[in-house]
Amino acid sequence: MSTIDHSQIIKQGFLVKKGAVWKTWKKRWFVIQGKMMYYYKKEKDVTPLGAIPLSEKTTAKIAENVKKANCFEVDVPGKRTYYICGQSEDDRQKWIETILSTIRASNQPKVSLEDFDIVSVLGRGTYGKVQLVQKKDNGTYYAMKSLHKGRLAISQQVEQTLAEKDVFLRARHPFLVSLHYSFQSDEKLFMILDYANGGELFFHLRKEGKFSNERVRLYAAEIVLALEYLHKLDIVYRDLKLENILLSDDGHIKITDFGLVKTNISEEKNGTKTICGTPEYMAPEVLLEIGYSKSVDWWSLGVLMYEMLVGLPPFYSEDMNVLYQKILRQPLKFPPDVPELARDLIKKLLIRNPKKRIGSSNEDSLPIKSHPYFAIFDWEKVYKKEIEPSFKPEIKEVTDISNFDQEFTKEKGENSVPDVSVMGRISQKAFDGFTFMENVDGLGDLNNLD
Repeated sequence: MSTIDHSQIIKQGFLVKKGAVWKTWKKRWFVIQGKMMYYYKKEKDVTPLGAIPLSEKTTAKIAENVKKANCFEVDVPGKRTYYICGQSEDDRQKWIETILSTIRASNQPKVSLEDFDIVSVLGRGTYGKVQLVQKKDNGTYYAMKSLHKGRLAISQQVEQTLAEKDVFLRARHPFLVSLHYSFQSDEKLFMILDYANGGELFFHLRKEGKFSNERVRLYAAEIVLALEYLHKLDIVYRDLKLENILLSDDGHIKITDFGLVKTNISEEKNGTKTICGTPEYMAPEVLLEIGYSKSVDWWSLGVLMYEMLVGLPPFYSEDMNVLYQKILRQPLKFPPDVPELARDLIKKLLIRNPKKRIGSSNEDSLPIKSHPYFAIFDWEKVYKKEIEPSFKPEIKEVTDISNFDQEFTKEKGENSVPDVSVMGRISQKAFDGFTFMENVDGLGDLNNLD
């Protein structure tokens, strides 16, 4: 069997496969690449022992009549049924989902920048910008995030960007922005995302000064469900802030930007120690580099709630050293108009000792959802968006960009040309596996509240 090109690797890892002849179970290195699933004797081998075609007729599901734990079967009609075991129940499910999404994607036409009309600029960041685009064939509007490969490579952000794309693929939830397509050119990466035309909460808070308690309570509840969902996927968000929370035209929120997520956090025995995030929202344990886990997201929620109710974060200074000292030591104070139940929950979210902070136990979000502040809510109704928001953004038409900062919207929407001298120094191989196309019918919401 000839050596294959390992470009466009979608997923890889060790699995245990049942032999076709001797029926013995052996550990093999599996790689999903293109429309094939290859398996090797060892991870470093270049020639596969076999290949499973992921055509439209191939199916993958949990194996029902196999005694070995965490097994699934991949059936190739007319060839054979492969019995394979994951390292855990979660690992098995991820492989099945990846196989099925690969089968769906392989049957869809390729998507590129040529399939979209650029309407306007919505925002800009260090590595690129976000623009409103319209898909030419069906007229659907999306937010297109474009990132300069050169800037990512120089800043050593390639791996984190690929992780962001993977989280977009895994995470499907009413209060999270969804990824529909991802593709690339020689110079840039492109992600086609949900377009939330209500703009950022940051834009609205700056405009209004502060929000009502009723409004904050619903936003907070929806954020709790989104974070709870990510935590169940073993993901820490790490960048909760007003700029990353968008409003849809119906008044409900969508969290965006997974650029700082930490995946597989449970594998870190003492948590992770990477300092990242927006300073005003960083938990004390992040600043102290003592190792942190999912509870940093609950600290950020406390900061966010305070900021929405008061108009400023609880700890603030333009001097970073002063800001850090305030986060670590300054007593928490509230204006008299902050309601008592909101005050109590925020105090518990902003407990400096992460082990004592609400949401820090194995129950994660349960104590937060059970707090009296949320007693008026039926959580299933919150999940289904059956709670009517007290505020809906003013939107005249789908292309109305008045809820976005004019600093960006006044720019001309276009695909700008990056610095070619920078591009010449990076390897395209680093971006293998970035391309993704959603099923025509949409992946839908893959997870329920339960």
